[in-house]
Amino acid sequence: MPLFIAVHKWKPEDEIAIMKELVAGFTAIVEGKGPKDVELCATYNTAAHGAFCVWHAPSKAALEKTFDQFAPTLKKATEFVPVAQSYPPTMEYVLGLWQAWIKMVSK
Repeated sequence: MPLFIAVHKWKPEDEIAIMKELVAGFTAIVEGKGPKDVELCATYNTAAHGAFCVWHAPSKAALEKTFDQFAPTLKKATEFVPVAQSYPPTMEYVLGLWQAWIKMVSK
C-alpha cells in the first residue's frame, strides 16, 4: 500500500480546534469507526505547532478524504507527500533482494 508523510504546521490560534479534532478522530479509530483502508503508522510532534505523520493509504485522495471527515482544520495546515521507505527495509524490498539472489545463483 502506498506510503505518505503528512507534514502539519498549524497556527498557534488553531491549536485547540486541532486538538479537539484529533481527540474525536482518534476516538473514532479506537472505536472501530475510522476508515478501514487508511492506517496511521507513526506520528512525530514538533515544538512549533506541527507534526510529521506517516500513513498507509490506497491514494492521496483517500487520505485527504479521511482528513475531510475527521480533521478538516488540520487538513488546511497539511501537505501530503507520497514517499517510499528505504530504511529499515520493507518486506517487499527484502523479497526483491532474495529473488535477485536466487536468480543470480541459479544460473
